[in-house]
Amino acid sequence: MEYQLTREICSVCETLIEGTKEQPIDIGLELPDYCPDIERILKCRVSPSVTGRTISGDVLEINGTALLSLYYIDSKKQSIRLCEHQSPFSCSFQLKEPAPEAAVSVRLRTEYLNCRAVSPRKADIHGAFSVIVSVFTGSEQEYITGIIGDDIQQSLRHETVSRVCGCSQQQFSITEVLDIGQGKGLPESILRSDLSVSCQSIKALSDKLMLSGEAVLRILYLTDAESGARDTMTFNIPFTQVIDAKGVTDSTVNEVRLEVMSYSANLRSEYDENSTLVMLDARLCAAVIACEDMEISIIEDAYSTDFDLELEYKQYKVIRLVSLPDITHFAEAQISSGDNAITQILDLWTEGVSSICVYENDDLSIRGKLVCCMLALDNDGVPFYIERPVEFAVSPDIPAGLSSPAARIDVAVKNISFRITGDNTVDIRAELRLTGSVYENLRIRGAASASASEDSCRTKDRAAALTLYYADEGEKLWDIARNYCTSAEAIKLENEMTEDVIAARGMLLIPM
Repeated sequence: MEYQLTREICSVCETLIEGTKEQPIDIGLELPDYCPDIERILKCRVSPSVTGRTISGDVLEINGTALLSLYYIDSKKQSIRLCEHQSPFSCSFQLKEPAPEAAVSVRLRTEYLNCRAVSPRKADIHGAFSVIVSVFTGSEQEYITGIIGDDIQQSLRHETVSRVCGCSQQQFSITEVLDIGQGKGLPESILRSDLSVSCQSIKALSDKLMLSGEAVLRILYLTDAESGARDTMTFNIPFTQVIDAKGVTDSTVNEVRLEVMSYSANLRSEYDENSTLVMLDARLCAAVIACEDMEISIIEDAYSTDFDLELEYKQYKVIRLVSLPDITHFAEAQISSGDNAITQILDLWTEGVSSICVYENDDLSIRGKLVCCMLALDNDGVPFYIERPVEFAVSPDIPAGLSSPAARIDVAVKNISFRITGDNTVDIRAELRLTGSVYENLRIRGAASASASEDSCRTKDRAAALTLYYADEGEKLWDIARNYCTSAEAIKLENEMTEDVIAARGMLLIPM
């Protein structure tokens, strides 16, 4: 006979893919006519950006451009020069299933880059960068909460889990006209720029989120190409954006991952040679996972007092959101310029921030490194470039005793400062912001089906209404009740007990 089962559904966060695809770089870069000859290469960097990302059926398509920037010293003026080349790229990822509603995270990481000047007018560049994607969606999971039958006894496991209410993503733009101001030199060209964004507050509306944050644009620019004079500027740009986020309510916990897809920062000097204006056009994407706590009950064990019950089990996967950390951490290091004496630092920035989450000895740590990049002047006033790795480790506060914790953490560099401490040493202090989620993966063994044969009846002793049983300390009433075809509650009632485990050896009355 088949028993009628009661079922419930919980939507869990499922990772459809975590994948990486490497994009090769193989370019012979020839200088345009307006660029002076190469005396010495300082730095070659690749800055990949995403121009579009779409999910069609079960395929994620990524399109973007890779901007190659060659920094070098010219042969006449010992000035920093820049030559750029832009190439498109595209790649696709196969998902486990179609995902019309998903939160997508895309990271771009330079793997390696080799550059050498083969002539004063040409450089060979070889390397690769990786496109790293994670796609999350809500996946409905059905589990059994009860078996209906007067002869059925069942043991339930109760858990508080995080139910996914919605996964979504939305792109939006920031366009600003920024003024360097009259207190600095007039900009002739931008040598280097970087843009970072952070979300400072989130306000939930019905199926919408209001994001308030800040974009920070840093630029290094030439004020005089003849002399090589340079200056830097930092712009702090506040923004507010309302995005569609299906499933969001005032009771959901919302994990937001904000990314810069692409941006451009250009001077407006082509319209006015005395202009101090910078045009910023940035494309951002916000990926949202909305969750709320839900109490679930899963059948761990069951038996029939009348028949031999056959149970089939399965492993149910559920997730419990532990926290949404927002941590400020300072990574410090001393770097050496080797044989080059440092008289002035022209620019300092970071690249290649990477991190992993490690759980051991009840401690969750986020460990990673960033590459500190520095342009400086030596004793002769000649620019040189160095880069050094800086490691960091952060341990967010989590409850003790988690069974299988994990984390999704984004690391952003908010600020970097320096202090020249010797002829060739610099103390670096990078302010990092770590945001994301810490969660616990739970796998619960529970019943998947229940059946019994009416020809397979259990043998009961009906000669007496009560049976005497001598129980040992530590025995479970559930096991005793199963053996005697009764219920644990009936034994508790007959013996005026409240606990499920025998506290001390003694006699029990078992109702038959």
